[in-house]
Amino acid sequence: MLGRREFIAGSSMLALAASLEAQVEIPSEFDTSLESIAVAFKGATAMTMGYLSQPKNNGPHPGVVLLHDAAGLTNGVRGAARNVATSGYAVVAPDFLSPQGGAASFRGVDADVRKAVAAITPAALSPQAVAALAFVKSHGGSGGRGVALVGFGWGATQAVLFAAGRTDVAACVAFSPDLKAVLPALARTSAPVLAIVAGDDPDAATVADKMRGAHAAKVFAGTARGFHDPGETKLYKPAEAKQAWAAAMAHLDAHAKKAPGSGA
Repeated sequence: MLGRREFIAGSSMLALAASLEAQVEIPSEFDTSLESIAVAFKGATAMTMGYLSQPKNNGPHPGVVLLHDAAGLTNGVRGAARNVATSGYAVVAPDFLSPQGGAASFRGVDADVRKAVAAITPAALSPQAVAALAFVKSHGGSGGRGVALVGFGWGATQAVLFAAGRTDVAACVAFSPDLKAVLPALARTSAPVLAIVAGDDPDAATVADKMRGAHAAKVFAGTARGFHDPGETKLYKPAEAKQAWAAAMAHLDAHAKKAPGSGA
């Protein structure tokens, strides 16, 4: 029979194991199963810098364009790109601050980055996003039904707005978008949209009822925006984050990957 000390120690180890099991695992930048590199590609008006991650073997893969949040193209966004890539996708994450020299040119001053990102207009973003679609398709991401979009915060809102009216987007996953901005656009969006919504969002209680057709929302009670991101140490909710990422990947797999036996 276990003594009290051994029982407590055993219980603590089980709790730790359960906690680790619930974590979102972000692949290392040195993950040898992935090709993860800095890239640059030309759009209609200028060059866009970015980050590409994809499995090294068995391409081509379904393509994904990943849109960063208000903090710009950070190491966290690069990690998210690798996370999606491990599920069999070629992922490009554009730096939408490229016309200003890229996020790195702000030398880590977060307030300046956020101000610059907030000032990006749809007209300025669109040619960079179009170039990113073309780039990922020509660099390993032509193996799906079409290119999907994944966005976070500001990037989630822009992803849905960009997808509206387009026929070359296969699916969209929007982590914590501005619901008031994106809901009116859904009627013009043929790509199925999954909104990952934090419980503290003012529209969380009603968003599911407002999603129509192929669009859906998954609300995570007791969470705040950023709960899915391991880098947001004060907001991160490991169990809910893992559920959110599982839902996101299931949505992409259902709509961006080719059906078994179709040549994918």
